[in-house]
Amino acid sequence: MGHNSGVTIPAGTLVPRDARDFGSYQLLAKLATGGMAEIYLARPSSAAGHQSVLVLKRILPHLAEDEHFVTMFRDEADLASKLIHKNVCHVSSFGSYAGTWFIAMEYLHGVPLSRMMTRLSKSGKLLDYRVVAAIICQACEGLHAAHEARGPDEQLLGVVHRDVSPPNIMVTSDGTVKLLDFGIAKARGANSRTRTGTVKGKNAYMSPEQILGKSLDRRSDVFALAVVMYEMLAIKRLFHRDSDFLTFKAITEEPIPDIRDRRPDVPSSMRAAMLQAMARDPAGRFDTALAFGNAIRNAVTSIGGPATQQELARLLFTDFSDEMAQRDEILRAADDPNAAPISLAATQIPATPAAVPIRPAPVQGELPQGQGQRSQRPTGPIEGVPSMIVHQGSSKVALPPALLPQGDAALAGVLDLSANMPVDTWMADGGTNLLSAHRWKSLRNAIIAIAILAGIAVAIVVVVSSSGGASDDSSHVVASHTDAAAPIDAAVKIDADNRANIEAEARFGYFSITANAKTSIFIDGRPYGETPMTRYPLPPGPHVVRLVGPKKSKTIKITMYGGKDTDEGTVNW
Repeated sequence: MGHNSGVTIPAGTLVPRDARDFGSYQLLAKLATGGMAEIYLARPSSAAGHQSVLVLKRILPHLAEDEHFVTMFRDEADLASKLIHKNVCHVSSFGSYAGTWFIAMEYLHGVPLSRMMTRLSKSGKLLDYRVVAAIICQACEGLHAAHEARGPDEQLLGVVHRDVSPPNIMVTSDGTVKLLDFGIAKARGANSRTRTGTVKGKNAYMSPEQILGKSLDRRSDVFALAVVMYEMLAIKRLFHRDSDFLTFKAITEEPIPDIRDRRPDVPSSMRAAMLQAMARDPAGRFDTALAFGNAIRNAVTSIGGPATQQELARLLFTDFSDEMAQRDEILRAADDPNAAPISLAATQIPATPAAVPIRPAPVQGELPQGQGQRSQRPTGPIEGVPSMIVHQGSSKVALPPALLPQGDAALAGVLDLSANMPVDTWMADGGTNLLSAHRWKSLRNAIIAIAILAGIAVAIVVVVSSSGGASDDSSHVVASHTDAAAPIDAAVKIDADNRANIEAEARFGYFSITANAKTSIFIDGRPYGETPMTRYPLPPGPHVVRLVGPKKSKTIKITMYGGKDTDEGTVNW
């Protein structure tokens, strides 16, 4: 079977012992197969024991002859090998064996952020603010190191990750946070150019400028990390919608829901830093990831500062002990000399649904990966600290399905972030406006549909006219079809944003209110923050609004209409 053994071995399966040889490496288990590469748990042939395990990513055999893909693969390896930092997954080697190019990277023993968030969503729990701050601060340090990477000429490489998302952030067993997958990162001097249909990014984390095809710099990654932070706080998707177009529109145009609606007690300076990092105009964001991280660190000073690495390690081995045990089981099975090439399904390897396209890096993020020595599990006792998991209660506002943002109704139950995360969007070279592209696609589809309906109408008229019926009857039939076609003609005049856009807008009305003093707002008995409230989305229909001022309260009744604004003006106390 040799070096092609991976072609017939399904993901999540041990590699047969007689097919493990891969040059200077031994392939132990196949973790995943993506669109460009397949991912293996491996170790150097000269090493024994899983202390030296690593992750080997090799290009798929049918792409090994594609010069463009190979160049992209080499660029990824070349860039990643230059990024040496404790918060960046380290690439140890790059080469080829039997005509197949591969990258060897450090194995990370831990849990990806996407899996942590999925577990919390299923259990209805939240993360402590100090944990959120710790993970974001460490991720900021890794990003800043990548952004500051320099070439041999000491000039900045201009690295932009472009795929900062929960699957690409790993919390390891020693409490270190690692940034994964620079597979679609861009840097000065790269040999390859993005080709339509070859580079993908998770669309719900793209910056507005990335969607609009504008030039990108490090501030684009700052935006993406702020979106990740919002989702860590809310345990709820922020911009994900039912279609790419609606997702792009949410990122570029729609109001960002106030995090206080989900976490009313969030430190105000923490919220302010996150909102600044999510400014739609890059000029309004932090200039660097380091500045963003410092702002978050300062924001939690009054509550003890970011969680320590020891506290993060404790979190993994208490609240996510089964996840860690599953990864230990993979290592034990891979190292068992008597193990048959059985499936590792019993270890519950996170899998991407068959209906969702897999890409190598996100799946890498679903299992510990990298290269070099894996992070070691602490051997000594972990000092007792307060729980880092916040249970449902006063700190969380449980929104009913009707109040969830469009496209998120399913989140009223369980949100499986790991299953949804690998949904990719195809991207072209810089300058491609993805939002505009979807608008044109919608317009094209509308024109095609209208042409088909018009053809059917003409055919019916011809059939009726040639049927020899009475002239009065024929006139009646023709007039009837002319009337039926009128709405279609009117639809042509609707802008390219078409009905999907209109229907989305109609799902909510937008409520605004201000006050001359601090006022808490309760809608239908639920807390919704404080004034001023500007264009807050509410489902159509009647609502009871209770306003609590400095010394008294008042109740007003409002009726919301889909797609329309309801402004109650200023409340004077």
